[in-house]
Amino acid sequence: MNDSLKSKVLLHICCAPCSASSMKVLYNNYNVSFYWYNPNIWNFDEYKKRKDSVIKYAKELNIAFYEEQNFVYDYKNWIEQSLETCNLCYSLRLEKTVLFAKLNNFDFFTTSLLSSPYQSHGLIKQISKDLSLKHSLKFLYADFREFFYEGKNTLKQKGYYMQKYCACNKSYMERFEKK
Repeated sequence: MNDSLKSKVLLHICCAPCSASSMKVLYNNYNVSFYWYNPNIWNFDEYKKRKDSVIKYAKELNIAFYEEQNFVYDYKNWIEQSLETCNLCYSLRLEKTVLFAKLNNFDFFTTSLLSSPYQSHGLIKQISKDLSLKHSLKFLYADFREFFYEGKNTLKQKGYYMQKYCACNKSYMERFEKK
């Protein structure tokens, strides 16, 4: 199908491995663009590795990459806002995605967070539906988890960065500092 005839989808990207399973479902049916907004990633080196990996993947697929304008990485501010809860974290990132999508005339928004078996799928789906109603923009729901390991392994074989924890300091502590 001609890309100009396809519906435009803004895909919030949390990381390259999760985006691979999303793209397996979306790539041939939609005109997809990536949107990067992840102030929740602990620490700056990790943030940079993940972002660079997503940019590399967007280039490989020859699709547009956008990021939140005027964003300055400031994890201390993230913690001070008490955003180290999944609900608030999802809500903030997805609302930024919806606002960007609406401002830039996308037909739908969705998120690669729906790819990971480690995320709260039901919560992400509900928040996205609520934001869809609030901002009058369609949420494209798909359960991308079926292709999670396939997508992750494909990118791993290509040398993409593979993170070891969800993103925030809380998830880092749970993964690496359990006793």
